Amino acid sequence: MTQKFTVLYFASAKDAAKTDSDTFEWSVGITSAALTRQLLARHPALDHVLKTSMFAVNMEYMDQDQSWTVQPGDEIAIIPPVSGG
Repeated sequence: MTQKFTVLYFASAKDAAKTDSDTFEWSVGITSAALTRQLLARHPALDHVLKTSMFAVNMEYMDQDQSWTVQPGDEIAIIPPVSGG
């Protein structure tokens, strides 16, 4: 059975990807940098959004300077900056 993980897109990331979620096949060694490359390969319009977005893995925010590895079954959210008043 193929193992997978899910990416959720919010706000401008959802607009750029033209979807609210994607499912990817998991493989060993998908780092945060490798995930970014996969996201850009699937949705090139995410380029400008990912530079300022936060990642949350299983509802836990990841430090932008932190390297982490995707695990099977992970739910990864792309959360762009938001403003409001």
